[in-house]
Amino acid sequence: MNLHYTNHFKRRLRQRFKKKPSLKKKVIAQLNLLLENPGAPSLRLHKLKGKRINQYSIWIEANLRITFIKEKQTYILTDVLTHDQY
Repeated sequence: MNLHYTNHFKRRLRQRFKKKPSLKKKVIAQLNLLLENPGAPSLRLHKLKGKRINQYSIWIEANLRITFIKEKQTYILTDVLTHDQY
């Protein structure tokens, strides 16, 4: 699998890193784990409902999630948000 970052995702991630630089290591670790073992329990991977029905979510820390779309051999990362925001 490959990762593709949308411009919106990149912008939101930079904003999060400015507020909390230590978050960078956690995001990198979780994205590497997604590529290596998408079934890992620590990802808490799940399909979303409602307006984001075609998307999935993985856990980063506390209430922070990354959303993405699976498309063939690519994960398209769409957003970084809290659980309450989706």
